[in-house]
Order: sequence, then structure tokens, then C-alpha cells
Amino acid sequence: MAEPCNQCGRCCLHMRRYMVIERSIGESQHFCYFTLTKERFFARIGGDDLVRFRDCESMSRYPDSCPFLRPRENEGFCCTIYSYRPEHCRRFFCA
Repeated sequence: MAEPCNQCGRCCLHMRRYMVIERSIGESQHFCYFTLTKERFFARIGGDDLVRFRDCESMSRYPDSCPFLRPRENEGFCCTIYSYRPEHCRRFFCA
């Protein structure tokens, strides 16, 4: 049975090669391509997520992770494009 997201980040720690930022408009808007499903989508980052996204160094221990994944303050991870994530990510359920 699928479990709700607990923000552990395990599903996104090896997604770098699948989540491609094709073009950026500033630091908050990105045209992306998800190679697994060949889906193109537009991602927008705002508010606290933009502050997190700017901190690229925080993910240096996870070079294969999705470029939009960032650590949470306490523990776990958060998706900085959660509202704009591709369909594949929307349908994913923890096993």
C-alpha cells in the first residue's frame, strides 16, 4: 500500500540525469525536461523555496539528486518546485 510523502527525499536523490533544466529565466523560472516521460514543463520557484534553491552548496553531498531538491531545516528534504513538479512526480507514491 502506498504511503503519503514523509519528505525523506529518497525518491529524488538519484534524479539528476532525468530532470533537466533546459533554460532559465532568472533564478526563479525554469523551462525543464523530464527525460523519463519526455515531458516538458515550466517550473517556478518563489518565497522560502527560492531562498532554499539559491543554496546549491547544501546539496553538494548529493550530486545525483534532482536539481530542485533541498534539505529542510530539521531533517529530510523539500521540493522547491512542488506546485510545478512534472506529472511523474505528482503520481509517485512511497512504497
